[in-house]
Amino acid sequence: MRKVLLFGVLSALFLTSCNDEYLEKYPLDKISDASFWKSGSDVKMYVNQFYPSLFDARVAWYTNDNFSDNQVPSTRNSYTWGEYPIPSSGGGWEKADWRPIRRVNYALERLGTIPEDATLKIAHGELRFYRAFFYYQKLRKFGEVPWLTETLTPESEALNAPRDSRETVVKNMLEDLDFAIANLPETSGEDRLTKYAALNLKGDIALYEGTYKKYRQLGTDFNELIRTAATTYDEIIKSGKFKVYSTGKPQSDYFDLFVQYELKGNSEAIMAQRFITDKRMHNNVRQLGEPYTGYSKDFVESYLCTDGLPIKLSPLYKGDKVFADEFVNRDPRMAQSVYETKRPYRIYDDGSTNYKPLPEFQSNYCPTSYFIIKGYSPYERDRLPSTSTTDDFIFRYGKVLLSYAEAKAELGECTQEVLDMTINQLRDRVGMPHMKEKVTFTDPNWPNWGMEISPLLNEIRRERRIETCAEGGRWDDIVRWKAGKILENPNTVLGAVDPATQKPRVLYPGYSQRTWNDKLYLYPLPLQELSLNPNLTQNPGWN
Repeated sequence: MRKVLLFGVLSALFLTSCNDEYLEKYPLDKISDASFWKSGSDVKMYVNQFYPSLFDARVAWYTNDNFSDNQVPSTRNSYTWGEYPIPSSGGGWEKADWRPIRRVNYALERLGTIPEDATLKIAHGELRFYRAFFYYQKLRKFGEVPWLTETLTPESEALNAPRDSRETVVKNMLEDLDFAIANLPETSGEDRLTKYAALNLKGDIALYEGTYKKYRQLGTDFNELIRTAATTYDEIIKSGKFKVYSTGKPQSDYFDLFVQYELKGNSEAIMAQRFITDKRMHNNVRQLGEPYTGYSKDFVESYLCTDGLPIKLSPLYKGDKVFADEFVNRDPRMAQSVYETKRPYRIYDDGSTNYKPLPEFQSNYCPTSYFIIKGYSPYERDRLPSTSTTDDFIFRYGKVLLSYAEAKAELGECTQEVLDMTINQLRDRVGMPHMKEKVTFTDPNWPNWGMEISPLLNEIRRERRIETCAEGGRWDDIVRWKAGKILENPNTVLGAVDPATQKPRVLYPGYSQRTWNDKLYLYPLPLQELSLNPNLTQNPGWN
């Protein structure tokens, strides 16, 4: 009932607040903009609308990772294949795309009339968090964007403003997050934002921008940004509030982490997205059963063997001619992320089970035969339409450990002590050998990053790829590292070995290899926007 009431309140508010014209008199039986902004509780209620935007698991694996070298969708991704046209309108820049930022600014403009109390202070911190969050989405897609701090009207000069520099946008985002960090609580019994969620986002933005600039030699402050990321992640780690989830079962703990019905209180959850029967449910498990995508040959080959060596160097590797052999003596996370025939694929309500014979190449299920099972519950109750209640991570401590190790490596400060407190904690969960500061091998399959990086950084990037697969971050990593060239590897668009040909499955006959173009690091601005605002400029390569 409380949620229904809240929805009604917000709906009534938006019907008035999104209109630029207001009546001088307000009906007493309805909520109006003039009568709403009276207390911190009102602002807190207003902020509720932004929470569903924090993470969408389906977008993570179905959309974002299909751009990367990790997955191969049933149909070619037009963007990474260089077939994306400059849109005439829309394209992520239209009014609806800027609405979340407008709504945040709309609330911020009204805080000065409200008596300050503890609730208002926290709600103010939440608003500043969300402005940074929504701008981070814009930065990753378009690069330079106008930084807006007020709601616009048809007469606003900002409608014809040029784009602000990346430096300005990032500086403002970090300032918003510093405010959020200072004003949000350390814990929340209501599953709302906390200081540590804000610290996590701040670290992510600083690491993204620092490495983005480093690998393009943009400016001189990239090390400062990477240092900010390391310091921010370090604060989360040293808080002692989080740790890697483990029950001492290396063959199942990693899989189980992503099919939990309750992440509240989970040691790895900096912030979780919770689902509750009959109140808020999702369809992600059912869609993972028919995903129209699958892991790539290149991704599967990146898993180490259980001796800590890559498949090209390990005597434990059994080859790929027999599908099941690929899983033998491999990092346990492989069989907990990629389906193999020993695991029940479906468990019915009567207790009976179904095992999927592999390899199987079906375009509407998995074209590569490397089925994504990370986050996939085999229980039939979770496959019913829109009834699953498995929770999702919004901010996960495991990712913080990976990012901290990467930041320290980028700074030349990744010691064995750093590895032992970060990546080796994740390896301990699955019983893998520890990563060493001095990497003693050269993997012939290390990606062609387009530039030379250290063996240690190669292995840290491998670990990030393995640990965070199907969580939607691989494309962002490729962009910030300026590593689009890795998509030219033919194995990034191949599937498992087809018994009929004894060769990896060709997914797109006639299209065996992508050709990378650096313009793809940023999306184009729509032509209509360039026409309406002559001060806007197009992104490089899209003219």
